Amino acid sequence: MRPTFVRAIACRVLAPPRPAARILAAAQRTIGTTRTVLDESRIGLERKQRDNESIEILRRRLQYQMRKRGILETDLLLSTFAAEHLKSLTREELADLDSLLSNIDWDIFYWATDKTPAPEQVASMGVFQKLRAHAAKRGSKIVRMPDLEESK
Repeated sequence: MRPTFVRAIACRVLAPPRPAARILAAAQRTIGTTRTVLDESRIGLERKQRDNESIEILRRRLQYQMRKRGILETDLLLSTFAAEHLKSLTREELADLDSLLSNIDWDIFYWATDKTPAPEQVASMGVFQKLRAHAAKRGSKIVRMPDLEESK
């Protein structure tokens, strides 16, 4: 072998990591740290106070928020729950439901399907107990979202 060829191979094998590799390693450390912080806190989103909202507007807003979550499993669970129960919920239950919807989609799904234990504040809500019963009743039979009713 030629000395220059050996030197070239040695430089590639023994060379320190390139800047891109160092940046990638730093990004992975940062993402891991951020993920740990988020997993420990599990803080929901703050909701805007709507004191003068009529009960009908509240129901429509919650129906929209239950259909447009972003994760299909949660969308299906919440939209079928809304189709069956939303019209019969009291204002207090609707307020609890609004508070429940401020949590992360996967948290709501896992709590409702008993994959992970719900926090005491959530587990004590009457509307959450109804949602949990709805999830247990539905099982894996949910195939599509219910149709929206015509608004008058």
